Amino acid sequence: MYTVCLVEDEVSLSNLIKTYLEKEGYEVIQFFKGKDALDYVGNNTNLWILDIMLGDDITGYDIIKEIRKKDELVPVIFTSARDK
Repeated sequence: MYTVCLVEDEVSLSNLIKTYLEKEGYEVIQFFKGKDALDYVGNNTNLWILDIMLGDDITGYDIIKEIRKKDELVPVIFTSARDK
């Protein structure tokens, strides 16, 4: 089973994405705060889905910097509500 780490501070959106991924057979680990996701970096993950703008002081950009220090090849998808 593939593991997806989903970092999204909007709970309803995160739950929706999780539901669809699980229907496709993925194990989904949800994080609603950037700090919690940073603490998990380095664990066995097949894909990261990162919201760029999180509610705390940590952004998706901060998280990917830490991910790349530990794993240069794991795929990352960014999501955002930003229009620029």
